[in-house]
Amino acid sequence: MVTLSKNELINFLGINEIRHAKDPSVKRQKLIMLVVIIGLLGVLAGYMIGQALMLDMLGQKDYIPFLAVAMASISGLVVGIYRAKNVIYREKDIDRLSTYPVSGVSIAVSRLFRIYFENLIIAIFVVIPMMIIYGIKAECGVAYYISIILVCIIVPILPTALAAWVGIIFAAIIARNRHKVLTEVILCLVIVFGTFAMSALISAKAGVGTGIGPNNKEINDKINAELARILSERIDSVEAAFPPLRLMAEALRSAGFLMEAVWAVISCALIAVTALVIGHNFFTISGKLINTETHVEYKLEEMKKNSVMTALIRKEAKRYFSSGIYVSNTIIGLVMAVAFAISLAFYAPEDILKRAGELPVQLNADALVPYIIGMLFSMVTIASSSVSIEGKNWWILRTLPLGNKEILGAKLLFNLIFAAPFYVAAEIAMLFTVNASLLERLWLMLIPALGVVFSILFGLFLNLRFPKMNWENEVEVVKQGPAVGLGIVSGIIILMFGVGAMIIKGAGFHLVNLGFTVVISVICLMLYRSIMNTKLENIA
Repeated sequence: MVTLSKNELINFLGINEIRHAKDPSVKRQKLIMLVVIIGLLGVLAGYMIGQALMLDMLGQKDYIPFLAVAMASISGLVVGIYRAKNVIYREKDIDRLSTYPVSGVSIAVSRLFRIYFENLIIAIFVVIPMMIIYGIKAECGVAYYISIILVCIIVPILPTALAAWVGIIFAAIIARNRHKVLTEVILCLVIVFGTFAMSALISAKAGVGTGIGPNNKEINDKINAELARILSERIDSVEAAFPPLRLMAEALRSAGFLMEAVWAVISCALIAVTALVIGHNFFTISGKLINTETHVEYKLEEMKKNSVMTALIRKEAKRYFSSGIYVSNTIIGLVMAVAFAISLAFYAPEDILKRAGELPVQLNADALVPYIIGMLFSMVTIASSSVSIEGKNWWILRTLPLGNKEILGAKLLFNLIFAAPFYVAAEIAMLFTVNASLLERLWLMLIPALGVVFSILFGLFLNLRFPKMNWENEVEVVKQGPAVGLGIVSGIIILMFGVGAMIIKGAGFHLVNLGFTVVISVICLMLYRSIMNTKLENIA
């Protein structure tokens, strides 16, 4: 069990490859990815510090422990649910594990430990920064700082167990279903939109959207007092909805080691039961999750001739739709873009800003809409994994008498073809949900389209620069590949232009839109030329 757990973590964040890889390019890729991940965790810690300082400024520092525990638990639960099924039940190594003298329970414990360890990292960057701020402001003693460490260790256990149960249920559903890929995609979408629905429900319960009205012109103390009152009411409502989190926050606030011990015992008992259930059924469910091919008697019919590009695009489509992980991870942004376009019929951007209260600057929320659509389309593209997903079969494409225009062009074109229906659906929805002038309607069409093209080209460009060809599980490529992690930069760039368009007064946002069109078009051209000039024989 210990050895299996060690193997699960031996290359966490690619550190083992950085230490031992002899190829400098591999070390460089891993270092860049590690720096990006550390940077994102640093941003998370900075955000939590900002939240803690805001609560203290409003005289509500006693709510900091609850917010820290709640954020760590919810973040761990969401991330765990999204990854549980693929971490616990990996198809690639089931044959090897079945020959080892290990029990299913030992395998389950090692994989649950991996999920717990990942949640622990999140908890450390959420809880510790906030609680240090609270400890300084409340002048807490040594016992309090010791309790912070204990809480960081204890809090991720329960979300890990709950996420694992969702993984068990989803794995059982997929295993019993004939169309495994389609089922996995649907369940993944259920997770994502269920998370947003839960967030909306909690926000509604907490009274979000009932802040200071736009006509309130009072400043400084009066505004702060009103904000403190509203915030207090909201957090009290959320605490009432989640009593266990409130108890843990109270134990943290008062350094209540007894309550923390009780919480730890309950959490460990639940995760032990979870490990037993997973372990008892591990090999049965894992075997049923493997896609099998049924051989039938084929009849020779008229042969059809296709162009090289058509054949390559069909190959890309078959490879893509054969992996539930690949489809579910890349379709979310496209579906969310369509959902956002439809939601504009119920939640106008200007109304959302008005509910936020009096703002220091006048913002044009409508100017941000096309950029949000473009950013959602760029979340995770197929192209950012399309080279790495070839894995050990890459040599087949590389040895064909074809050039970059055919091999890489097919990958780009398939991604565009796949994204096109979602783009059209979003544009049709905005015809009915967004009131816009003729020029504004042009931006609503052009900016998301450029966002799609830019993110696809950028994704493939990164995948060629940071390929991950040696992998055991598709999750390593689709969710953990360097190109996928760095691909978020495209969405950030798009959103930065959107913020500029929103801040510019009057009709000046049209100039920002024009600038975005010119700049992104030039970048797309440069990316395309770089992709077509890439030497495929150097990618291995």
